Amino acid sequence: MTKEEFAKKLRERLDLLEEKEIDDIIEEYLGYIEEKIGNGATEEEAIKDFGDIDELARELLKAYKINVKHQPKEKNILSTIADTFILWMDRFVKVFSNKSSSEVLKLIIEMGIILLIISLCKIPFYILEEIGYDMFNIFQSQFARGLFKIWKFLLELIYLVSAVVLFAKIFEKRYLNHEVEKTLPLPKKRKETIEKETKIEKVITEKTPKNGLIDLLSSLCIWFIKFIAFWILFGIGCYILGLAICVGICVYFLIRGVVFYGIYLAIFMLLVLGILAFIVLFNFIANKKNNLNFLLIAFLSSFIILGISFSAASLEITEFEWINETPDSYQKETITELIPMKDDYYIDHFVNFVVDESLEKEIKFEYIYFPEHYKIKPNIKISNNSIYVNYSFMNHSWNVRILEDIIDNLKNHKLYNYDLSPRITVYTSSANIERLKENRRLSYDQKKYQNNRYRFCQEIIYEEEKDSELYHYCHKFLELPEEALEDLD
Repeated sequence: MTKEEFAKKLRERLDLLEEKEIDDIIEEYLGYIEEKIGNGATEEEAIKDFGDIDELARELLKAYKINVKHQPKEKNILSTIADTFILWMDRFVKVFSNKSSSEVLKLIIEMGIILLIISLCKIPFYILEEIGYDMFNIFQSQFARGLFKIWKFLLELIYLVSAVVLFAKIFEKRYLNHEVEKTLPLPKKRKETIEKETKIEKVITEKTPKNGLIDLLSSLCIWFIKFIAFWILFGIGCYILGLAICVGICVYFLIRGVVFYGIYLAIFMLLVLGILAFIVLFNFIANKKNNLNFLLIAFLSSFIILGISFSAASLEITEFEWINETPDSYQKETITELIPMKDDYYIDHFVNFVVDESLEKEIKFEYIYFPEHYKIKPNIKISNNSIYVNYSFMNHSWNVRILEDIIDNLKNHKLYNYDLSPRITVYTSSANIERLKENRRLSYDQKKYQNNRYRFCQEIIYEEEKDSELYHYCHKFLELPEEALEDLD
């Protein structure tokens, strides 16, 4: 469509206005078109930005307080419905694009509340349906059943059409009209009049508190969601801090000559995605608008690069050789402790057993540690036949050699287990090992049995409201050995 054709069609649709006002409007819109052409747009693109010409004419006439209900004669009903739907969807998208993430969420919650209210409006239709069922059920015939189905179909159709129209009207009145008025170019004189009216309405609106049910419910939902979002934002902040430290370590390794580009790039892109998520959540909590185009491009490109980096990182990881022991160059020292074996001894925690048949009456505890990094002192305690094996550090210092060794091994694609904690091994005969394990199992069963008896007594005392005599007998009951309970009922 050329600008001459646009001016002609717009003039035809504004025939209810005075000729001078129509000339002013046409002149201003032609000026808008020339301005857009000067900015690099084509004539068709400049005219297309105004949207449907019939909707434009209706909005202009509405600005002059003229409501036009007739449709142009040259359009059929199908094309009019299609154009109206496309225009309505375009305005719908503009509403979302001009709002912050918090406002968009509030809008979605409000629409959900509106839909809930509209669904409640179906209750009268259910009542009418039941009334119709009772009326037609009087006549027990196929014809009456057919009439009831028609009655039910009509009610459903009326409700569906009414619900759609009601939702569209509420949404248009609540969200679309003022957005169109803000973006629609109006004649200067009429625009000045509208601005004055808007200021008056704004003053009245500010003095009138908004306490509608929809506004109240949506505000409560928004504040609750923001409360959750705040703690998610805190977690993302900690995630960013941790990845920032990892990126710093990667930079240090890269400077030292440890080259794994795929792994480094994957860690960096994970940091970028965390920062983008932080920006989105922060803008939502602070009621700031997000740059949707920038965020969409940033997220898509980050995910693409992350996928490429993960592929490269997986290839780099397959080149590693994992060695589950400390390097042989690390000096080790051994300390041993001997204690006599007794039939009722058991070790209260997990240890590594090694069979030594020469130790039939003794238990040997072997401590292996790394003297370049720390010194230890064995600490073996025996209490109620329970052996507790531990140690205490005499001195402990960080050795830079570990970092240097890690860097050198990474350059050679080797990864050792640098766990330098002391290793404790228990040596004794196979019979003693079986006895220690069996005693440990019996001890655990006894503790479990005592705990069950204690819980049983606690329940009795609670149910009897802490009867002093019953409390006394329960404690006596706890002190009985397991064998003595076999004769009790």
